[in-house]
Amino acid sequence: MNITQEESGKLTALVHINLKEEDYIENVNKQLKEYRRKAQMPGFRPGMVPMGMIKKMYGKAVLADEVNKTVSDALNNYLYENKINVLGNPLPNPEKTKTIDFDKDKEFDFFFDIGIAPDIEVNLDEIGKVPYYKIKVSDEEVENALEDIRKRLGKEEHPEKAELDDTVKGKFIQADEEGNPVENGHVKEEASFVISDIALKTIQKKFVSKAKGAQVVFNPAKAFKNDDKVKELLGVSDEEKLKADYIFEIEDIIRTIPAELNEEFFKQVYPSDDLKTEEDFRNRIREDLASHYQMDADKQFVSDVIDAILEKVNPELPDEFLKRWLYESNEGKATKEQIDGQYDSYAKTFKWQLIEQKLIEATGDALKVTREDVRNKLRSYFQIPEGDTTNPQAEQLIDQLLSNEQEYNRIFGELMDQRYIAFFKEKIEKDEKEVTTDEFVKIISTPKA
Repeated sequence: MNITQEESGKLTALVHINLKEEDYIENVNKQLKEYRRKAQMPGFRPGMVPMGMIKKMYGKAVLADEVNKTVSDALNNYLYENKINVLGNPLPNPEKTKTIDFDKDKEFDFFFDIGIAPDIEVNLDEIGKVPYYKIKVSDEEVENALEDIRKRLGKEEHPEKAELDDTVKGKFIQADEEGNPVENGHVKEEASFVISDIALKTIQKKFVSKAKGAQVVFNPAKAFKNDDKVKELLGVSDEEKLKADYIFEIEDIIRTIPAELNEEFFKQVYPSDDLKTEEDFRNRIREDLASHYQMDADKQFVSDVIDAILEKVNPELPDEFLKRWLYESNEGKATKEQIDGQYDSYAKTFKWQLIEQKLIEATGDALKVTREDVRNKLRSYFQIPEGDTTNPQAEQLIDQLLSNEQEYNRIFGELMDQRYIAFFKEKIEKDEKEVTTDEFVKIISTPKA
């Protein structure tokens, strides 16, 4: 076997593999002997079928499989041994690779195009300052959170007549233009909604002061102005039934009385804290909100750092090769035009993968997440110390969770985010900026130039 490589462009090369009969024939014969050993044919004892018949039946297929396997292994070994960092996967060169005749040919030539990753240097000291947002929690946000907690932990009452912020429970009955039930029309037996969630105030007024047993005729699609909510309320997706009028028969009215602001309530919300006053409680809520928002700010910081590194390093790529590889690997699921239109996004991913590889090589374990790390994260859900395997039932459950690829990738991604947040906060100089929640949302939602 002979393998050669020649440059075909900037960051691309052509690999030529010349395969001779002695490179594959031994394995072909072994495979044919195995077929003969297992073959059962009328008139022959097991294992005694003539080799000529075996070759006639299976020879071509075995030869093709073995040649392809030998070439694939040879190419992978060549790239590995020569430390060639390829982008995507090698692609057969359609111009140089000839049609193979396995009935006649004994020597084969294969040609592969490869895309080669560029050599890059990543110096984080050259990145400069990157914005780091400190989110200021407003009094209004604290008040809204406080009222939400009071409602969630409040008491339920069932008054006789409804008010604007009450929840009404009942059933929907499809109605005609006169407000009468439609024969064989749609009926949703159990439904509930908050009256104030209705977008049209004229419809809200129809419910206010109504008692249990009352019926209100209205059009949910027009009243709520939210197709998804109406689909959920009515339990139907048929367009005609979604747009129809309905009778809503009130079966119950639920009113939530917010919990009182006292030490007992403070302890219920924050059992580990010794909160005495309403001011203490509000400050604790403010801390919680700030901590929650700061997680988003940290993720934004990582995103901004990645953009800054990409702009500074900006690795060159073999673009045309990668476009071809993306097209062929998608197997017809995307057109060349679609790939051209989305290529900038693909290229950004390729570039970051190259940079990330360099960072991981330079930092050792700081940016690595192992399967054991993911397992330990799952152990923490069960309040089991890291590395503790003394609970076989928990370990069995963890094994089941790890076998779920989606769940594994979710936890892996969380841990990777944490690694990058800690790493970049240590290595990159921060340009701290205090912003409100609204300002932060505007910053992250504004497309970058």
